[in-house]
Amino acid sequence: MYMNIIKTIYIYHDCFVVKTAGAVLVFDFWKDPYQHGPLPNPLMEVDREIPIYVFVSHGHKDHYNPAIFGWAKYFPNIRYIVSRDVRKRINHIITPGSSYKGDKVDSTKITALSDHDSYKDNLIGVRSFPSTDTGNSYAVTIGGRTIFHAGDLNAWIWKDESTEEEIREALDRFNAIIAIIAASYEKFDICFFPVDSRIGTDYFTGAKIFLNRFKIENFFPMHYELGEDPTSIARLHRDAAAFDRYASPSCPHYIISAPYSAYAMA
Repeated sequence: MYMNIIKTIYIYHDCFVVKTAGAVLVFDFWKDPYQHGPLPNPLMEVDREIPIYVFVSHGHKDHYNPAIFGWAKYFPNIRYIVSRDVRKRINHIITPGSSYKGDKVDSTKITALSDHDSYKDNLIGVRSFPSTDTGNSYAVTIGGRTIFHAGDLNAWIWKDESTEEEIREALDRFNAIIAIIAASYEKFDICFFPVDSRIGTDYFTGAKIFLNRFKIENFFPMHYELGEDPTSIARLHRDAAAFDRYASPSCPHYIISAPYSAYAMA
């Protein structure tokens, strides 16, 4: 039986909140540029008793913020699913007797996953897959729906400054990971995937390969907020929205140009 995905909400860069009837999922929180309280604004209205799952694909500063561990004060049913590199750097946060003065969290609320690991409880199932950068990509199943968050998994080919051999090696590595994922999944109901034109020529290659390999019901590009100024950020947004370059017209796809943009899913 399917559990309705009530809403998918964009916060910033790689961070999305997926609200379902029985749980809330948060992926790769870095920052909420308009946050005015102790929680990101989309979480302020969430029932404090609902299960919250907070995913961190890896420890890069645009995917991870240790402030997430302070959320445990507000949500008793919170679980953090993090990569091994993040787990290694948070001993001071989860050790009761440490000298750290900030928010601490019970270590039993944290699950660390390496490549090809899994986690399952009565609400969700999680599979972790490799990345072409560091950390994990995640496939999360909840209520019969499956969500893919790529983290920094992408074909980082940098064609304008790489040799043919470097480009081939980058594509081979990316395609090898895609094959691993495809051995377990044929489709995803929601996919969050980098489309970052700072790569230069054919910046959309990774997304195009992914969309051709899997049946994607709803595709959200991400990783396009890192321009040097408003003009360059606007260009990154426009490039990510150039779906005719990489996405089939039959695949619903959404460009999100402002925090808190929200999409209802059946």
